Amino acid sequence: MSINKILDNDIRQLRSMLEDMIKETKVQFAETFEVITKNNVEGAAMIVEHDKIINDKLNEFTSTALWKIAKQQLVARDLRLAVGGILLAREIEIIADYSKKLCIFFSKFKPTKKYTTSILNLFQLVIDMLDSFSELFSNFDTNLVVKVMELESQINKEFEDLYSYLVKALKKAETNEEVIEISEAMKQAKNLERAGDHLLTVQEIVSFIRTGRFEETSEIYDNLKTLM
Repeated sequence: MSINKILDNDIRQLRSMLEDMIKETKVQFAETFEVITKNNVEGAAMIVEHDKIINDKLNEFTSTALWKIAKQQLVARDLRLAVGGILLAREIEIIADYSKKLCIFFSKFKPTKKYTTSILNLFQLVIDMLDSFSELFSNFDTNLVVKVMELESQINKEFEDLYSYLVKALKKAETNEEVIEISEAMKQAKNLERAGDHLLTVQEIVSFIRTGRFEETSEIYDNLKTLM
């Protein structure tokens, strides 16, 4: 087999492993959504176990990418895919971890519907963002800056509304149990807001893989808006 064909196979393997990680993360978010909406406490344990699979995939990808860099002496875009891929895999694992924490929160506290509805609105926006990134992983030349920034803006707005609502609820809390529950709900809201930030970082890493430059997504977005 020629060197070029070996390199092509290596790059295909790395891309496939990244796509598999994002797919498993989407599955975990979908399973968490079902646990929350159907109050399936038994399903929470399954998601904790599923999160270990994503952790294993992160370690497997990192080892494979480093090995291929050393073995093939990758250059240019192929090298950027391997290096950037390690950064991407880590971001994906963190995003998946937030869904696990949210699932644990719901199974432990079984929050009232008013908290559930508010958190699920924010959770759904993160899922929408993950769906957008499936397109990026299948084609790194796709530019989703505008779509990503619009979703990020919605996440920030939903987070601010939810956090304000929870602060008011906290002030009206009458028992220690209520205080603890609302405080934990605030942590989960913040985690989902952070998930949006991590997904912006994913966009920036993908841009690096494509162009060789790290640029803040917000700056690219501002430049694109100027041209519109």
